Amino acid sequence: MTDGGQRLITSQTDLPDIFVIKYAGGLSADALYAYLWINTFYRGKNFDLKALYDTAILSKANTDKALAELVAADLLVRSGNSFHMTDLIHREIDEYIRYEKALSSSGGGVPDDMSERNMLAESIQDTFFQGKMAYTFYSLIDKCLFEYKFEQTVVYNLFQEGLEQGKVRNIGEMRNLARRWYDKGYVTAAAFAEYKKTSKEIKHTQEVLGKLMRKRLDGLDIERIEKWIIDLNCSSELIEYAYRCNEYRNVIRLSHVEDTLVKWTSSGITTVDEAAKFEEEKHSENKRKSDRRKGRHSGAVTGAEAGIELTAPESTTPEEDRPAFGSAGEEGDSSEIDDILDIFGGSDE
Repeated sequence: MTDGGQRLITSQTDLPDIFVIKYAGGLSADALYAYLWINTFYRGKNFDLKALYDTAILSKANTDKALAELVAADLLVRSGNSFHMTDLIHREIDEYIRYEKALSSSGGGVPDDMSERNMLAESIQDTFFQGKMAYTFYSLIDKCLFEYKFEQTVVYNLFQEGLEQGKVRNIGEMRNLARRWYDKGYVTAAAFAEYKKTSKEIKHTQEVLGKLMRKRLDGLDIERIEKWIIDLNCSSELIEYAYRCNEYRNVIRLSHVEDTLVKWTSSGITTVDEAAKFEEEKHSENKRKSDRRKGRHSGAVTGAEAGIELTAPESTTPEEDRPAFGSAGEEGDSSEIDDILDIFGGSDE
């Protein structure tokens, strides 16, 4: 120890391997940091919020979020304002025993010869878990094989998909992914191949629209694209053309693109050529309607076309062009003018 009371920190803190294999990959950075800190100072002890606040390793708001995440992951148990760490090893053993009992009593769905299943599980363990796979993932494999009836290649590709999405070590996320595949019918190699083709189409369309709109598409945008491709059976080329057909707008929204696609598909249109012909015919029809409207309201319309009955005028000379005091050549015109002028002193006689 130095004069200032400082000392080197050379101690080591144990951390169960099961935490790294099963839990760590699914935690946020703050939750992971908080768990490591708690494991260092409060392992085997109860602690409260104030104790963790006082460490100031995170802001109070981020501390609250991290603790909530750790409780949701079953890594911490809360009792009032007090917390303690879950004994991961003890719980893992208990859950494994319950799983084995359930498996042995399940009967019909589980084959007597598990050699193919074991070979698949070993392959998944070596490829995705570096030879150390928690039993919960074995449980997931069995659920996929015996309950969901996945073909073995589909089960392997499930873990490959989890790896690509960064969730292969998160058992909760993997279970959700397996359930989605089951609900959508991706249980055979053929169905999975179609799913991969569709996924590629969705990703390509997402990239194209992102460039056209000059923005990063969010989850709701991607759901729209999935709907167009899966439910409406639209190709990425047709979707791009639908976007370009709306370029006359100041701001193009995906709702505009969707309206165009729905209009096309409801008319049986599936290709860009068919859509182009449809739009050209619509444009020509709109132009004909516009020309007819202009004809009805044109200034050159005759009175008969307008429904007005015209009669011949009594005189062809407009009223305002006639002489105010009679016409020249009519009897008495000169004397009438002279009499009026005499009244105003305008006569030369």
